[in-house]
Amino acid sequence: MAIKSIKQNFTPNQDLQLLMETFKDMVNHCIRIGLQNNCSTLKRLSLLAYHTLDEYQIQSKYKLTAISQACGRLAQMKRDCKKGRNVKSPFVKKPYLVSCYGFRINRMLLSFPVSNRQYANVLLNNHTVSKLSEDIVEPRSFTITSNSLSISVRKDVQEIKPESVIGIDRNLRNVTISTPEQAIMYRTNKILSIKENTMHVISSFRRNDKRVKKRFYNQKRNRQARRVQQFLHKISKDIVRRAVQSKSMIVFEDLKGIRKLYRKGNGQGKNYRRKLNSWSFYELQRQIEYKARWEGIQVRFVNPRRTSMLCPICGGRLQEDRQNRRKVLCINCSKVMDRDVVASMNVAYKGWARFIHPGGPPEEAVKRNVEKPLILRVDGSKLLSVRNSR
Repeated sequence: MAIKSIKQNFTPNQDLQLLMETFKDMVNHCIRIGLQNNCSTLKRLSLLAYHTLDEYQIQSKYKLTAISQACGRLAQMKRDCKKGRNVKSPFVKKPYLVSCYGFRINRMLLSFPVSNRQYANVLLNNHTVSKLSEDIVEPRSFTITSNSLSISVRKDVQEIKPESVIGIDRNLRNVTISTPEQAIMYRTNKILSIKENTMHVISSFRRNDKRVKKRFYNQKRNRQARRVQQFLHKISKDIVRRAVQSKSMIVFEDLKGIRKLYRKGNGQGKNYRRKLNSWSFYELQRQIEYKARWEGIQVRFVNPRRTSMLCPICGGRLQEDRQNRRKVLCINCSKVMDRDVVASMNVAYKGWARFIHPGGPPEEAVKRNVEKPLILRVDGSKLLSVRNSR
């Protein structure tokens, strides 16, 4: 089953806002009971909290959803405690409404019960209607906040049996993929400029009012997040489209501990740390994962160790070009290639050897001992296609 959400702008009326406030109070009430009893499982929390929700004048279906929401927040807090993270308060601050019972889609209207024999209707826009009109899509739940409406849908997906591999190498200034035909580099310099301009605008704000300053900061940072997300959306959409056309598996490097590398005291400048700590490497992975799952494309992860140090043609160790550090040289093959292209090719070879052709260890795939070649034995620089996403 593949799941995703369809979101649109929406402003609730006064009656819906009252219902959202009641739902928020119920969720916080269940969270309070869970903290008192050290409970985070749905069954136990339901036994403890359901009979105490009689004081809220709301239908029972929303009480069940409130217990489920509280259980999810308590379980997340417990996972963060085990990992040693800074635990945030699980209590809900803003009103919202979630339900998966009793709602239906009537053409361009979302209808859901608010009381006995009374329904609220929400007008859906053309984009939402077009997505919901597909026969294979099934609405599962909806979420209403103070400014948006989200409808969760799912569909049965038959996984595509991969015939090749697309390796992805993520960097601060580019995203490089290795397809069966060529290597493609997506420039992401614009993301850096967006973040630097936002920081410059925020630092130039001189108002002393804390409330105005906080509102201004949130406005600029939200705008930055939307622009970065839209920029990465175009890249991820193109990568998944290529994977569907070539029936390829998408392989990532399993990056862990990135934020720990760039901390104060590690001998790095603050500007360098700021750039690396604002690197949106996981956002691209998140978008590709859910889009690939929706299309039936498999996504796997491999160890990133030595992906940019070995030649993808002969498996020998590469030497760095002193004049241009982004270029690497293989003495055995007498070829000069881009470091990021080499990394994406080696990621593809590791994925091929581990998940599609498990006939030997990954180093054999690097030495080209595979039945079906992934990329032709030519100079990597001739295969490179650079693209600037707009």
